[in-house]
Amino acid sequence: MISNKNHFISIFIIRYMMEKYFALYFLVMILCCLPVMAAPEETLISGDAKLEEGLSELTKKGQIEKEFHLYATDGFQEMADGELIYFWGFTHAKDFADAGEIKTKEEKEGKLLPLKVPGDEIRLGSGKNYIVVLHNAGFYETEKHSGVHGVPHTIHFHGLDLIPAYDGVPDLPYSPVFPGEKYRYLLTIPEDIEGSYMGHCHVDTTNHLMAGMYFPLIIEKNPHEIYGYKFDREYTLVMSEVDSEYMEMLRTEGNIRRGLDWKANYFMLNGRIFMDNLANPLSTINDPKTRIVAYEGETVLIRLMAVGYNHIFAWHPHGFHGLVIGTDGRKLSYPYEKDTLLIGSGERYDILYKIPDFSAKRGCLSCNFGPGISIAHDHNMMGMVSQGIYPHGPQTFFDVRPKSMKPDHK
Repeated sequence: MISNKNHFISIFIIRYMMEKYFALYFLVMILCCLPVMAAPEETLISGDAKLEEGLSELTKKGQIEKEFHLYATDGFQEMADGELIYFWGFTHAKDFADAGEIKTKEEKEGKLLPLKVPGDEIRLGSGKNYIVVLHNAGFYETEKHSGVHGVPHTIHFHGLDLIPAYDGVPDLPYSPVFPGEKYRYLLTIPEDIEGSYMGHCHVDTTNHLMAGMYFPLIIEKNPHEIYGYKFDREYTLVMSEVDSEYMEMLRTEGNIRRGLDWKANYFMLNGRIFMDNLANPLSTINDPKTRIVAYEGETVLIRLMAVGYNHIFAWHPHGFHGLVIGTDGRKLSYPYEKDTLLIGSGERYDILYKIPDFSAKRGCLSCNFGPGISIAHDHNMMGMVSQGIYPHGPQTFFDVRPKSMKPDHK
């Protein structure tokens, strides 16, 4: 009897242990599988149900011309004087495609283009619908103890008259976009709207805008035409400033309540400065988007924009008077000629420059850089320096060439 009883107890213990460890084994297998499951996508900040329904309906009908995906993040930009400046800004994948959620520095560097200030131009067509998706990719260059980790962002489409849901002002009516989140903006461009605009973050604008979160936004009806005027080529020029020491404070300390401490020490044109070393590859004049190349007899459109803390830029080309035909995205009823144009933060001017014949042979008496070359610069002398050195400011060249050198010349 004792032997049978012991046998029964042994069998009971074995069965109990098998069941217990089988359950444990099953639980372990589930947990082991969890890391390989698909990670949840970014959280979409939903807007008004009717707006979302309308947006989805436009998409289903194929009435969305294009979808642009912008990623808010941070990075460094090398200047022509060799300095690395810390910036915040908007970047994107190739062709503004959806790169999904960005969660690490390695993903940012592998999936997105390097950060540039200002961000790359976005171009829209009159009378069409577009979606712009803002992804908050987070900051990766800040110190661990900096106070700017996890900050939210928005996009304000500066100059476009939009409903509050798409105007980019935080909490009016929707919350800003935090890291790991995204928000869709619907831009329906009226048929009669064209011209030069910009986009920028509207969260704590003093810090976010001045940190580099801005980009040009162009609306056109027809190529090589604006407000009924024809032109041969165009350049978008963004005059802006940055305080590199303040930016380093944001990166290391993140004390965003020191906004009045801002003292710009770099004044830029398309995020670059001019260098007296004309061969410097990072100088304004060696950037094809900033060096104004034109041929005799052409008409050149300059889309002039400004972003500043308190600096008023004074755009002044040598050798040319420009015809101001539009401002802030509206055609002027009475265009006027100017050779020095004051422009403050947020303003945009559309200016036509008629390039005279034989000007390719003309020397610039004030700069002596050779035939066909004349300078254009900020005539507010405070802005013609960077780190206190002249002429390291927002200066570029008008590079006028003979008609015979034109690629399509016959």
